[in-house]
Amino acid sequence: MSETEQTGRSKVQENEETEILPTLVSALKNDLGPALEEIEVKDVRIGLAYTGVLLSENYGGVACTPLYEFSCCPALGFAGFLKGKTVDKLLELALSENPLEAAVGIATANAFSHMLHDLELKNFPVSDTDILDLIKPGDRVAMVGYFGPLVPKILKITDKLTVLEKREIEAPKTRTLPSEKAREILPASDVIILSASTLANRTFDELLSLQGAAREIVLLGPSAPLYPAPFFERGITAIMGTRIFDPLTMLTVVSEAGGTKKLHQYCGEKVAFRKK
Repeated sequence: MSETEQTGRSKVQENEETEILPTLVSALKNDLGPALEEIEVKDVRIGLAYTGVLLSENYGGVACTPLYEFSCCPALGFAGFLKGKTVDKLLELALSENPLEAAVGIATANAFSHMLHDLELKNFPVSDTDILDLIKPGDRVAMVGYFGPLVPKILKITDKLTVLEKREIEAPKTRTLPSEKAREILPASDVIILSASTLANRTFDELLSLQGAAREIVLLGPSAPLYPAPFFERGITAIMGTRIFDPLTMLTVVSEAGGTKKLHQYCGEKVAFRKK
């Protein structure tokens, strides 16, 4: 192998070691070991708002369906062959460059992290912290991804809120900029709220690298894995996700294009982890 090829391979390996998704998948696999190959995926639903996965142990997980990442039909070539595969195989999809495949992998990781949470409660101490508890008057808050119900609550605490969003949204009382402005906004922010959908569209690592001296960096949304260690190691200070307590109802909600409100209404509950 030439020196150039060795350098190239070294850089690829370095990226795989530092990026969050390879680290997350590796940690999940190591946590359960060979037993992982005995857990099957019983169902997969890809809805307009969320993608849902049900495991044979009756644990479910979701991830935001990244429809806005596609300019053409995002059909999966292996549709019809996901059910019955083992968890270790579907976890690998989280590493895919295809955002829809990655969403299936992340939903699988979330379902599996729910199971690990129940098996090893002492390793997953939950927090009763609310995201509003982390924001102080005068804070410069950057929100990557639009969380509509949260915006007016933040504005009651501080008027220095900037929303970075790929889509066009109607929020006349909010400073809204295209996501490309992250390099200007994030380094000067006191609090950064990252949508967990940044995992599937593979922008998480780049956005996190722009954190500057932010006091709080929160990973927010039902797509957030309930497996905090790899995220805390990278500077995330709080994870606020959703635990699915009724996986079968979750599949129905996802199939009927239900969003976050319906998930929390019928089959999920908010759960938070806080870095000590």
